Order: sequence, then structure tokens, then C-alpha cells
Amino acid sequence: MVALPDFEREFTHAPFDYHDTTGHAQAEAPALDLGRATQTLCGSALIFSAFGLWLVSAGAQDSAMMMIKLLFFVTLLFAGLMCLSRARPVQTGPEIQVDVMNRRLHVIAPVAGGRAARVAIHDLDSLSELSMRDRVLTARDAAGRQIVAMKIEDRATAKALRRALGFPA
Repeated sequence: MVALPDFEREFTHAPFDYHDTTGHAQAEAPALDLGRATQTLCGSALIFSAFGLWLVSAGAQDSAMMMIKLLFFVTLLFAGLMCLSRARPVQTGPEIQVDVMNRRLHVIAPVAGGRAARVAIHDLDSLSELSMRDRVLTARDAAGRQIVAMKIEDRATAKALRRALGFPA
């Protein structure tokens, strides 16, 4: 038995589907991001130099020198960690924001350059389907077209999303 949809489909795939990413035309990242590589290198060098500072003997009896070393250690360590935290790759998938007060679903997708562009705003009441099964959030508009299908990786986020949308736990 074959079940066909009652509505006309003018698309070949969902705009944001986490199952199949081969058909989507996505901008490829450059082969080598010099800025990210430089930040990673500087962050690693700062962290190694912070720990290497304790290898230099400056007299274990001098408490003022130990306080200066501690100050330099903390400063170098935090500077290195900041460099490493900024060196993470940018998110390429869409972001979903649920506005419970105004009953809206915001679908935000990154564009070239890492900037975020608001793609679509949908009223929750006008959606024909809004469901979450197996931690996959699926939304369809009034015409039945799939707006988003997104896997929610974190259990706490999935639980909070279920509570915000009024789904049974």
C-alpha cells in the first residue's frame, strides 16, 4: 500500500534536514583559515609558557617572586584559554529559537562570513505540524512543507523544549 500526500510539492528536499546533507549547496570552508590557525598557535604557546614559568627557578625562599610568578601564570593561562576558545569553528547548521510569549518559531541560519541571517519567522498556531520524536524537532507550515527537521543532541535542551512547547514529557 502506498500513501501519497494530499498537497502539491514544489520542492525536492526539506530546506533544513539533518538526515541528508549531500543535496544541499553549502559554501565550503577555506582549506586553511590563517586567523584560526594563528589563534590556536598563540593560545597553545601562551599556555605552555604559563606552565613553563614554574620550571624557571627563582629562589623558593622569595615569596614576592612567587607571587609575581603566580600573577604571570594566571594571566598567561587565561590569555591562552581565551585564544583557544575563540579558535573553535563556527556553527554551520540552522538555529531554532522558540518565542513562547509571542508563540513564534524563528529559524536562523548562518550565511557566508559567519554572520547570522533570520531566515523565517512562523507563528506556532499556523503550523500544520510541530512535533518532537526521538529528539528530532520537525515543523511543517500550513501548506505541509517541511520548515525544519533538527536533531536535538542535549537531553536537557530537549526536555526544556518539550516543556516550552507543551508536549508531554
